[in-house]
Amino acid sequence: MQRMPSYPLWIIDPHFSVWSPCDRLTDANAQFWAGQPRRIYGFVRWNGTSYLFCGKVGNYPVLPQTDVRLSAFGTQYRFETQEFSLRVEFLSPLPPNDKELAACPVCFTRYAVERGELPADFAVSLAIHEEFCYDKQVQVTGGVLPLAGFEAAFMSRARNLVMSHMNDHLAPDWGDVYLAGAESWFVTESAYYSFLGTGEMSYKRKELESSYLVGISRSREGCFLTAFDDRVSIFYFGEWLKGYYFRNGKTIIDALTESFTRREDIFRRCSAFDKDLKRRCRRIGKGYYTLACAALRQTMGAHKLVQNAKGELLFLSRECDSNGCIGTADVSYPSMPLFLVYDPELVNAMARGIFDFARFPVWTFPFAPHDIGTYPWCFGQAYGIRRTEDKYSCGMNWFWLSPRSFSMLYLRPAASDVYDLAGQMPVEECGNMLIMMAAALAAGADERLARDNFDLLGQWADYLAEHGASPEHQLCTDDFAGHLAGNVNLSVKAMVGLEAFALLCRRLGAGDAERYERAARSLAVHIAACAQNGILPLAYGVADSYSLKYNLLFDKLFGFRLLEEFYERETDVYLAHTAKYGVPLDGRRRYTKSDWLLWCAALTDNAEKCRAFYAPVLRYLEATPSRVPFGDWYDADSGAAEHFYNRSVQGGIFAPMLSDVFRG
Repeated sequence: MQRMPSYPLWIIDPHFSVWSPCDRLTDANAQFWAGQPRRIYGFVRWNGTSYLFCGKVGNYPVLPQTDVRLSAFGTQYRFETQEFSLRVEFLSPLPPNDKELAACPVCFTRYAVERGELPADFAVSLAIHEEFCYDKQVQVTGGVLPLAGFEAAFMSRARNLVMSHMNDHLAPDWGDVYLAGAESWFVTESAYYSFLGTGEMSYKRKELESSYLVGISRSREGCFLTAFDDRVSIFYFGEWLKGYYFRNGKTIIDALTESFTRREDIFRRCSAFDKDLKRRCRRIGKGYYTLACAALRQTMGAHKLVQNAKGELLFLSRECDSNGCIGTADVSYPSMPLFLVYDPELVNAMARGIFDFARFPVWTFPFAPHDIGTYPWCFGQAYGIRRTEDKYSCGMNWFWLSPRSFSMLYLRPAASDVYDLAGQMPVEECGNMLIMMAAALAAGADERLARDNFDLLGQWADYLAEHGASPEHQLCTDDFAGHLAGNVNLSVKAMVGLEAFALLCRRLGAGDAERYERAARSLAVHIAACAQNGILPLAYGVADSYSLKYNLLFDKLFGFRLLEEFYERETDVYLAHTAKYGVPLDGRRRYTKSDWLLWCAALTDNAEKCRAFYAPVLRYLEATPSRVPFGDWYDADSGAAEHFYNRSVQGGIFAPMLSDVFRG
C-alpha cells in the first residue's frame, strides 16, 4: 500500500474537498479538508449480503482492502474476497494544462468487479450524507433529475445562504450537491438502510431523519459522478463571479451531461497526463512521482478559477489552515513551479488580483499588497488591518471578518488609514510579484498583464533597490520563529526581484534595464560580503547561523547567477543539518517547510543531493502522525504537522522540473 497522511477522494475547489484520513477506506469516514465529517458509504450487494468498501457504519461485513495507490488525479483501492475482487477509483480531473476540464465541477468514482460471476442481486451503491450541504446541520431539500442515459440526484440546504460567510476552516452553507449514476435517489435514512438489508430501493421520506443521495449500478463496471454547483464562486471588488466553467452560460446540467457522455475521453486524457508526469518524474529521481501525485490535486483544488467582466482570468487561492486569505502573494509565489511547468498563464491569473487591489486609493503604500481579502470575498487586503477602536476603524479585526458586517475595504478612501505598517510584508511581496511576473513571461505567458502594470512593477522594484540591502524589522513568509531584522534570505529575494525587473524591462522594451541590473549586482556584492566561512548567515551579523536560501533559485533560473558560488556550498550546509523529515528552516526551531525543501532541491545540479532533499519529505508522507492533507509546515524530527495543510504552496514540489522550462 502507498501510505499518505490523508487520501484525496473528490477534489473540486476549496469549498468541495473530500479526503479519507486513514489507510483503509473503511477505518474512518471521509472528511472535508478542514476536518468536518463528509460521510461517503460504498457497498457491494452480493448473494444477499451488503459488503462495505467505503466509510464506517453499522455492523456490515467489510471488504478486505489489499491496496491503495495514487496517480496524478486518482486514488485507487483494491478489495479481495474469495468470491470476487473489486477495484474502485476516486478521480478528480484537475489537469493544470487544461483549464476547461479542470474547471468543470464534476468528480468520478469508477469501479470494476474483476473476478467472480455476478449474482442476480448484484449492485454497487454509493451514498453521501446531507452534511455535504452545510458547515453546521440544518434542514436540506433535494430531488432527482432524469437525464440522457442516467439520473442525477441533488440536495442543498433548504435556506441556501449564498456567499454567507468567510473564514479559514468553514465549509460553505450554500450550493447544490449532485450524485449521478445509472440509478440515483434522494431518500432518508430508513429507506437507505432498508436497501442495504434487502437490495431493493424505494422512495421514502421520513421526518427528522438524515437525507442521503444514493447512486446504484448493477453492471460489472460503472461509474458515479459527484458534482458541486456553488451558484456564486467569488466576490471580486463588486463583481459576482461564477466558476470559469459557467462563464458563458453553461449550467451544472451541462457539466454533468458532458462529463457523463465524454467520460471515456476524460479518463484517457487523465491517463495520458499521468503517463507524461511519470516520465518527467523519472528524470528527477526515485520516489519523486509519489511527491508529485501527493501535491497535484491538492494544489489545484486549493484554487478557484474564474473570469471577470473584462474577460480576464483569475486563479484565486485560499490560505487553508492559515488565515483564510484569498489570492495571497506569498502563497502564490511558492506554488508557481507547478504552473510554470504546465500553464504559465495561471501565474498571471494568480497575480492579477494583487495588481487590481494595489490601484485602489485605500492602498497607500509604495510596496505590493499581501492578499486581496478572505476567501471567497475579494474586498481588499485582510492582513495587517489596524485594530484600534476609533470611529473609522470600528474595531476591525481580520480574524473575524464577515461580509454581512464588514465594510468593503476596496471602497474606502486613502484617508481611512486602514492598514498598519507593522503588519505588512514589504520586501517579501514586492520580490514575489516581480519574480512571478518575470518567470511567467519567461515560461511563455502573455505579456499584457506585465505591460499594463509596468508602473507598479517599477515602483516595487524601486522599493527593493532602496530597502533590500538590509531589510528592517518586518514580517516575512517564514516568520514562525519571530520577526527578524536584516534577514539575508529577504535580501536575496530583493536581489532576484531586481533581476526580474531588469528582465521585464528588456522583454517589454521599457524602463532602464541596466540600472536595475546594476542595483542587483551591487546588492549581490553586499550579500556575498556577509558570508561566514563561505556560507550566508540567517541575518546580517548573526554568527554561526544558516537558513534555507530558497530565494536563490531564480537567480539560477533567470541566468544571472550573481550568487552562483553559494549554490552548492549552501546546499551542502543544509544537508548537514538534515533531520529525519527534512532540513529545518533555520537554526532557531526544528520545523521545516516541504515547499521550500523542494525549491532548495532544485538549486543543486547534483541528482543525489536533490534526492537527499526530497527523500525526507517522502518519509514524512509515509510516517507523519498527523492525518491531514499534505501539510507544508511540520516538525522535522517528529513529523507532526505544525499548521498549514491542504495549501496550494505544494505546487512548489514541482520546482525540480523548472530546469527544463528555463533551459533556454
